[in-house]
Amino acid sequence: MLLRTLLVAVTRNGTWTRRIELSIAPFVGLGIRLDVYDMVKVESVIVGDARVDVTCLVGPEPGRTFEVEWLERMGFEAAPYP
Repeated sequence: MLLRTLLVAVTRNGTWTRRIELSIAPFVGLGIRLDVYDMVKVESVIVGDARVDVTCLVGPEPGRTFEVEWLERMGFEAAPYP
């Protein structure tokens, strides 16, 4: 069973979201690979949001900062949360 997951990244420039499906239950510290070279790190897990099974507040992997161009390239969209 796949978990419908909402990734939420909060930056100085606003809130960014991306929907994915995970094959395992997320946990704090989990690295979620978005492509071959890039990933995000789960900082908090929220259960009970509408339309998704789980919401993950994510931060950048060590040594990286969230930049608008990178978030857009990784499939995130500027969107309010909650």
